[in-house]
Amino acid sequence: MDIKNKKVLITGGAGYIGSHVVNELLKYNYKVTVIDRYSFDKESLDTLKKNRNLEIIKGDIRDDKIIRKNIRDVDTVIHLAALVGEAACNISEKETTSINLESTKNLCKISKEHNVKKFIFMSTASSYGVQDVNEIANESTKLNPVSLYAKSKIECENILLNEFSDFIDITIFRPSTVYGDSLRMRFDLILNHIILDAFNKNEIKVFGPKMWRPLMWVGEPARVFKKIIDDENSKFKSQVFNLGYNKENYQKIEVAEMVQKNFFKDIKLEIIDKDPDLRSYKLNFDKMKKFFELSPKTSLKTEAEGIKDKLDKKLYGDTTLKKYYNV
Repeated sequence: MDIKNKKVLITGGAGYIGSHVVNELLKYNYKVTVIDRYSFDKESLDTLKKNRNLEIIKGDIRDDKIIRKNIRDVDTVIHLAALVGEAACNISEKETTSINLESTKNLCKISKEHNVKKFIFMSTASSYGVQDVNEIANESTKLNPVSLYAKSKIECENILLNEFSDFIDITIFRPSTVYGDSLRMRFDLILNHIILDAFNKNEIKVFGPKMWRPLMWVGEPARVFKKIIDDENSKFKSQVFNLGYNKENYQKIEVAEMVQKNFFKDIKLEIIDKDPDLRSYKLNFDKMKKFFELSPKTSLKTEAEGIKDKLDKKLYGDTTLKKYYNV
């Protein structure tokens, strides 16, 4: 099938990762339909609206009529829409189950009914929870979720693989924590909020400095998804991937020190040993490297510089606005 005839449906396409995915696919002339209820930044896709290959549907992924109406002739579904993170999910277990679990199952069911070829699901690396950091978790490592969010994603993984993989090419990702600028910017992620606090509050606080996090530029998922869409040999069928790169496992103190050293030398680091977020884990990305043959397109320092530059130029406006945070 020619690229110009490939239609991609992206749920959550107006989000932090989703807007990058939309922008990337439009560059290659895919026909893209976005379904998003615009819970946060209602203008995130405005610069792309005039693209003739983009259709934006403002709606809830739990709305059966909206899904069925817009899934016709779709080749690939990229399912990003979800309540993301422990704080957001803890507000309502019922809402979390409805959005993260039940809607995922229904979306895949409707995809099957309409002969969608590929279904890409964004799970979470939080599934690994609190790990022995001497062990670098690969896709076979026992999962140890410590939040409702992670548990909902694990249950989705099992449903997709056990109930639908005979009918659709299911590919599941457990992504690193993302960083960098986006059309829908977030300042509640580790690199981004460290820069913002340094800029606005003249402080850099590090909670749980020795805790490990795998990090990744927010544009990387888009590069990976494109390879799956283009594949004609079911290479990625029924596969689960850690999404990221081996060189981007960082201790939290490393991230803070990089920001201080390069952009805020006059600010002293404040170390707080305890962190209410108990997760500490390192991931192995050998499988992703083998299947996708990609290297990082950018770096923590480069993306930090880009955010700092936009803050200097006041391009984000009021950074206290709700649209910049997921809760």
